[in-house]
Amino acid sequence: MRVHFSDPTFDYQTLRTMAYATYRGAEPGECLATVERIDGTDFEAWYTEWRRTADRVAVAGEYAEAQDHDETARDAFLRAQNYYRTAEFFLDGDDARRVPAYERGRKAFRRALDYLDTSVEQVEIPFEGTTLPGYLFAPEQSTDDHDTDAERPTVVCLGGFDSLAEELYFLCGVPAALERGYACLIFDGPGQGAPLRLENLKARSDWENVLGPVLDALVDDPRVDADRIGVVGASMGGYYAPRAAAFDDRIAAVVAFDHCFDLWAAAADGQERLAALVDYAPGALVNAMASLGARFDAGSRWRMENSRWVFGTDAANLRRTLREYSLRDVADRITCPTLALAGEDDHLMPLSLVYEFADAVAGPTTTRVFTTEEGAGEHCQVGNLSLAHGELYDWLDGTLDNE
Repeated sequence: MRVHFSDPTFDYQTLRTMAYATYRGAEPGECLATVERIDGTDFEAWYTEWRRTADRVAVAGEYAEAQDHDETARDAFLRAQNYYRTAEFFLDGDDARRVPAYERGRKAFRRALDYLDTSVEQVEIPFEGTTLPGYLFAPEQSTDDHDTDAERPTVVCLGGFDSLAEELYFLCGVPAALERGYACLIFDGPGQGAPLRLENLKARSDWENVLGPVLDALVDDPRVDADRIGVVGASMGGYYAPRAAAFDDRIAAVVAFDHCFDLWAAAADGQERLAALVDYAPGALVNAMASLGARFDAGSRWRMENSRWVFGTDAANLRRTLREYSLRDVADRITCPTLALAGEDDHLMPLSLVYEFADAVAGPTTTRVFTTEEGAGEHCQVGNLSLAHGELYDWLDGTLDNE
């Protein structure tokens, strides 16, 4: 599904940004007007033009707020967050502009929270001498007496290789979950959002030790039904969430959105000979090959730089790092109901791996493959989030007895 750019990486990121219009996080006209000002795969122009749009929309939100136009302010701040996220996306991890753009986006999102018609609390979850930041949303209580102060089935949403907690509000469809009566927690873990940008906490593969403290805090909350907790992992979160479910039986249901069964297998798909060469080549040669590829391909350049930042490794050591992110040896420990989502046009996760994942999981597994015809064939179904979230939360309703 092409939106604007001939380059697939730039085009997918444009579609990703536009997708959040489903939840007031974008306007197609603003997005298309922005990318019209960007020629080719110009990383610098990408930052400049998206930052320009983000600043303009944020100012519009401030003006609306000053005029007591709360709904207009809310929508503008939600869009500004998404546009600031998009602006910083292709910057190097140590680029001095990255943290300020992130902070502006986070500030805009938090200003939008003041105007949501739902309960939301900023949380800091204790974790290994620091805290993980997030947001706990609770649906409005029913006017029925028996529903007052009720414990709610709860969805924990987590991201992956390039996500922010704030983005998960859109990507995981928090408004859709709230409409169905779920409480929702979104947060940043190591290698993500604030922990990466502000504390340099790198990604790690043992996410049972990340999600465990999160669940420790969650199960004590009086708004949460501790027996009905579902975990939704978006993108590389499709590895993190099932990994945690393999070790923590407090997870009653898990969704891989999309599947992420084996990172090295995904990276090597279609280029197995090159992958075998990389396995045995000297590190200096691997780094030289990666640098050469980055000069000619925007996707390669971004993946190499983001891997350096998120994993703290160069191209030579990345081959070993990616092998740590595999569910092959733990999937048979996943006994809770599991939903695996996939797109037939996913440029990051080969479709064949979703079937390997489903076969490896010990518990009951449902697989849903979205198609090009449905407009949902891309990674994380960003072309049709309404369809994907409908399927996801319908499945959770049945699995967590929320019907």
